[in-house]
Amino acid sequence: MTDYAQSYENPHPISNENDMFHSPNTNPSDDTLKSYAEEEKNVYSGMPLPTEMHYIPHNNNRITYNEDYNTLTQPFDNITKSEEKKEEPYYNHNQDKLLNEKKNKDLQYDYDNLQEKDLDSTNKSNKDRKIKSQEQKIIDKLQQSLELKENQVQNLEKEKEDLDAKNVNLRSKLEEVIKQNALLKDEASNYQSALGVATSFQLSDDDQNHGVKLTNDISELHDNIKKYITNLKQDVVVNMDEVKKLLLHYKCPTKIKSQKKDRLLIQAVLHRHVIETIFEYASQYFEEPGKHEADIVRNESLLSELLAHTSKCRAGNDEITRVGPTKLRQQIYSILSNRGFANVISSDGENEHPFINSRKEQLNKVMNQLRTIKDNQKKTASDNLAADIIREVVKIFWFRLKVQEPVAEFFWIPQNIKVDPTIMEVNQTQNGDDDDDDDLHVNLYVDLCYFPQIGRDLDTNNQKTYTLAKVITRTFQYDDQQFQEIISQQSRQPQQNQEQPTQPTQSIQPTQPTQSTQPIQPTQSTQPTQPTQSTQPKQKTGKTGFLGTIFGRILK
Repeated sequence: MTDYAQSYENPHPISNENDMFHSPNTNPSDDTLKSYAEEEKNVYSGMPLPTEMHYIPHNNNRITYNEDYNTLTQPFDNITKSEEKKEEPYYNHNQDKLLNEKKNKDLQYDYDNLQEKDLDSTNKSNKDRKIKSQEQKIIDKLQQSLELKENQVQNLEKEKEDLDAKNVNLRSKLEEVIKQNALLKDEASNYQSALGVATSFQLSDDDQNHGVKLTNDISELHDNIKKYITNLKQDVVVNMDEVKKLLLHYKCPTKIKSQKKDRLLIQAVLHRHVIETIFEYASQYFEEPGKHEADIVRNESLLSELLAHTSKCRAGNDEITRVGPTKLRQQIYSILSNRGFANVISSDGENEHPFINSRKEQLNKVMNQLRTIKDNQKKTASDNLAADIIREVVKIFWFRLKVQEPVAEFFWIPQNIKVDPTIMEVNQTQNGDDDDDDDLHVNLYVDLCYFPQIGRDLDTNNQKTYTLAKVITRTFQYDDQQFQEIISQQSRQPQQNQEQPTQPTQSIQPTQPTQSTQPIQPTQSTQPTQPTQSTQPKQKTGKTGFLGTIFGRILK
């Protein structure tokens, strides 16, 4: 091979433009390809053909050859440099392309992210629009429902107005009917009341003589008498001798020893004596002629008997005539319970009833002989209670009990009988202690009854008690012989009093003590051994005088 050939075959890093076509990332244009082909043709045009290439074996021409070689290779080097210079833009272009590709990838990544975000945003927006759409649909439905409800409300209000108008019309008609009905009721009640009031014995709840009101007033009377007697403690001195005579008078065999120890028994016997004394005053008053309340009682008794005789002896079957005597009795005694012994009206004004005015002084005198109140203020307060006590005792026992139907009764419990807690209220035992235990009543016996049992039908099994009897008790019972001796001693007491007029017993004992102890049953009260017989207080009309004469004639 010639030097030229060697130089030709000497490998040099010649950049071939076609390498660019093999680069997967190179995309040359058509003009670029044509310029590459012309340059390659010029490069190879200066080289000998293969047939012209031969070896010249002479060393003398080596330098010439080298020079030729250098001459020949220099253009190639220049071309190579030129090619390298030409390739440099393409290299830079490839680098820029790679950078651009990286940027494109980054941009594509960012774009994808933006696309994803945009998709999310779009989805969210679609979701929001969907929610808003649903909300709008709901709002529309609610609006429609609201409008429907408003229409319904308007319709209901209109219906209400129509109904209100109808109600007003009906109410006016109802008022007219009520007025007519009231007129008819009044007219019917006028007829019925005449028969109802005339035939009904029942007392109204607001009537002062109703059983409950009567019981309360009896309890109040009992309390006032206790205040009138006083507690017998400080500033009060008891006349023990006179109290002992009173105990004997009321057939109480217990002997008192001192005011302090026997205080409750002394209070009890004074309590009994106040009531019995007022009974005697009232009995005397109703036997006297020309007394206003007494005349009313006498005429009521006579008229009632005449009406009863008419009902039995005259033909007819009306109810009014049958109940006439009872209704007459109730009405008259109801009037007396309201106005009886009230202040008397005269031209000078109101004055205290003469009976109350005179008897209160007598009662105070009697009680002041039995117990002395040292404190003037307490004495005045006690004396001022006398008038009210007298008035209430007479009203209750003479008037208000007779308003009841059947007539209410009162009964003094006899001494020496066993305590019955259904009709008695125990005040004390023998030792002076308060004792209301029903278990201890078994061995208790009546020593003194100081307030009577009040009720109706007391002699039947259907008795109704308004007020229990108040009793003082002891824990033993006398035998019949001992008790009869006490009765005999009591019967001899009036004779002893007549033989000894200087004794003050006459001032504290009524003129007829046997009748004053039982104004209802004067004969039965002297038989304590037969308590069943003394439970017949319906014979309380057995007073002497004009009333006794009338009832004697009627009974005949």
